Amino acid sequence: MFRSKFFWRLFSSYALLIFLAVGAIGVLVHGKYGRNLQAQVVTDLRNVAVALGELSKEDFNGVDRAYLQRRVAEVSLRTGRRITMIRRNGEVLADSEEDPKGMENHLGGRRETIDALTLGEGFAIRRSATTGVETLYVSVCRDHDRDLGGIVRVAVRANDLKAKKDEVAKLLLLGALIASLPALLIGALVVRRISTPLIEMRGVAVAMGSGDYEAAEAIRADPSRGEELGDLALSLQQLGRDINQQVADLTAGQERLRAMVAGMTEGVVALDEQDQVTFSNHAARSLLGIREGELDPTAWREGSLAALADLVLRARVTGVPGRRELELSQADGTAVVHAEAHSFQDGESVGVVVVLNDVSEVRRLERVRRDFVANVSHELKTPLTNIRGYVEMLLDGAGEDEERSQRFLTIVEKNALRLNHLVMDLLSLARIEEDVIRPTLAPVDLRSFIEEGVRRHEPTAVGREQSVIVDATGEEVLVMADREALRQVFDNLLGNALKYTPIGGEVVVSLRRGAGVAILAVADNGIGIPEEDQARVFERFYRVDKARSLELGGTGLGLSIVKHLVQWLEGTIELESALGVGSTFRVHLNLAPAD
Repeated sequence: MFRSKFFWRLFSSYALLIFLAVGAIGVLVHGKYGRNLQAQVVTDLRNVAVALGELSKEDFNGVDRAYLQRRVAEVSLRTGRRITMIRRNGEVLADSEEDPKGMENHLGGRRETIDALTLGEGFAIRRSATTGVETLYVSVCRDHDRDLGGIVRVAVRANDLKAKKDEVAKLLLLGALIASLPALLIGALVVRRISTPLIEMRGVAVAMGSGDYEAAEAIRADPSRGEELGDLALSLQQLGRDINQQVADLTAGQERLRAMVAGMTEGVVALDEQDQVTFSNHAARSLLGIREGELDPTAWREGSLAALADLVLRARVTGVPGRRELELSQADGTAVVHAEAHSFQDGESVGVVVVLNDVSEVRRLERVRRDFVANVSHELKTPLTNIRGYVEMLLDGAGEDEERSQRFLTIVEKNALRLNHLVMDLLSLARIEEDVIRPTLAPVDLRSFIEEGVRRHEPTAVGREQSVIVDATGEEVLVMADREALRQVFDNLLGNALKYTPIGGEVVVSLRRGAGVAILAVADNGIGIPEEDQARVFERFYRVDKARSLELGGTGLGLSIVKHLVQWLEGTIELESALGVGSTFRVHLNLAPAD
């Protein structure tokens, strides 16, 4: 504690105050003593001069000089004062220290003599012209107002007064030192008592300034330190708790906000006034195709992000949120992004937050919806137009011709069945997509199920002179499936294979076990599917060859239904095809758990 600079600064200030106070008191006392001593000496000298004034007679007329010299010497010896007898004309008659005969006239240049003649008394401190010593003089002239009597002057050396004053000054200094020591000791204890908690609190304040708000708990709220320091310690403790709580709340809030923003599906990028990225979440980095820390200011003015730079600049300058939809190039294609830029004040600078929302799927679904509406309209319009046309011809008299009417009715029936298949497929697809009916998954022997399904399609294969080969293991293969859903999947795949395989062609249905799955494959050696169309064959109403599909009676919904049903059954489907070689559809279904 005694090594603390604060303690020594406080103690030195206190010690300086003590020394100044003691010094001021000493100076005042010493000055007062000097003045009192001088006044007392002057009074004593005056009394002696008055007492000797009886000897002055009337200007010392007829006085015996030898007698007067003896008397002066005797009184001087007793009083220790220098005594001089002077006539009114300035002539020295007697002097206790010098021979009066050799002394000059005392009216010239001696103020005490002149004042005595004019005022009755005179006083002066000056260097003696006779002895050359600083001397205090007091002169008295009896009956000066009647121009009678001589002058009696009594003097004392000034050094004698100074010696007494110096002696008193030494005593005062010694007393001041003796009195100051306890005061300094007590002051040191008081300063230590005050400085200790202050130094402690200062350290706590510095720690709190550095962010360690729990340091305030270390302060000792000692009541013996005094009410003020105790209250200050308690206040500092409470301040530390309050700040610590507020910082904890702010930190928790920031962490929650950061977690929320980081977990958002929308991309968020925060930019400062120099377009430096201060924050970006995973979604934003994924949309922009960058890794964390890679985005530099120049990126906002180059390539596909140039539109974002313009959006950021407009939001910063106008303060109005900007919105724009743009396309961003990505490794797996192009993403359609809806971007919004909002400015915010960060001290004296203006920052911008850019929110990026990937609307690629929304735009794709909108395109699919438009295509679906157009395709449904087209698919419904064609058979309805045919039905209406042939019905009108029948009503116009074609029905009278039995052969024509039979042919027309057959066409109407074919188109009506096509409409029925289309509506049923649409209803099935809607129920599957809306998840109205949940599948009941139960163990199904896929090997026997395949054999049964092949038998159902055997008439079609025979009619087209096609062969269906089943390549399955000899043991049963149990999968978790819904029988009706599985039937629709198999019938669609095998039916398509037979439709698009030329007459006399071959279809192979195989079954294999995989790691926890059964793999059902339907392969044909038909026309095959071009590579650019393979990604879209599972879309609704998508046909590789529309003329051939319509000719074969396809609705364009079969593979879409298959895809959704396989997903419904918690499986996957994949396609392998080559144009002019054939196509293979593989369905992966989970094996049933062993008993």
